[in-house]
Amino acid sequence: MRSFCIVGLGCFGTALTNALLEKKAQVMVISEDAEAVNAIADQVTSAVIGDPTSEAVLRSAGVADYDCAVVCIDDNMSDSILATMILKELGVSEVVARAMNERHKRILTRVGADMTVFPEEDMGHRLAQVLFKKDVLEYFSFSDDYSIVEILVPKEWVGRSMIDIHIRHRYGVTVVAVRHEGGRLDVLPSPDALFEEKDTITVVGTDEKIEKLTKRLQ
Repeated sequence: MRSFCIVGLGCFGTALTNALLEKKAQVMVISEDAEAVNAIADQVTSAVIGDPTSEAVLRSAGVADYDCAVVCIDDNMSDSILATMILKELGVSEVVARAMNERHKRILTRVGADMTVFPEEDMGHRLAQVLFKKDVLEYFSFSDDYSIVEILVPKEWVGRSMIDIHIRHRYGVTVVAVRHEGGRLDVLPSPDALFEEKDTITVVGTDEKIEKLTKRLQ
C-alpha cells in the first residue's frame, strides 16, 4: 500500500487527503492550521501541527518514511518552494508540488519536485470539455497527447456493436468500458456486445481522435 505525506491543508490538500483515504492509503498530514489538522486527525495515519517549511518539523515527522510527499501549500509561493526543497533533502523519493503558475513550476522543478500540478488549470480544462460538448460526461487528460472521456452512447449506436460501428477504424479510439443503466459496468467489453439505450462508454485516444469523436456526436 502506498503511503503519502500531505503538506498543507488548504482546499486542495484537504480534498486530496480525503480522496487518498477513500482509496485506503496511508496518509500523514502536516500543517500549521491546527483546526484543519484536528478535523482530520482521527482519519489519517499521522497528523502533525507545525511549520511545513521547518526542517526540524519535517524530519521529526518522519517524512522520509513515506513513498510520496505532496506539497499543497496554496497561499505562499516561497513556502511551497522551501518545503519542496527540504523534503527532497530529507530523502523523500517522490515529491509532487502544486504550482501556481509557469514560473513557479520551473522553480519547483529546479529545487527537486518530481512532478508539478496545476489543479485549477486542470479542472478548468476538464470542465470546459464537459460543458462545451453536451454528450461528454467526464473528461480526463493523462498526458500531453492522450485523454479519457465518458460519453453517452449516440441513439444511432443503440442495438449495434463496436464491430458494426467500426469505432476503432472510424474514430481511432478504444472503448475500455461500458456502463449500463442502473450502474452495471463492463470493463473491456466484448466487441460484438450490443449497445443499449442510456449506456455510457469510456474511450481512450489521442486528443485529436477524441475531438473528432465528440464533434461527430454534437
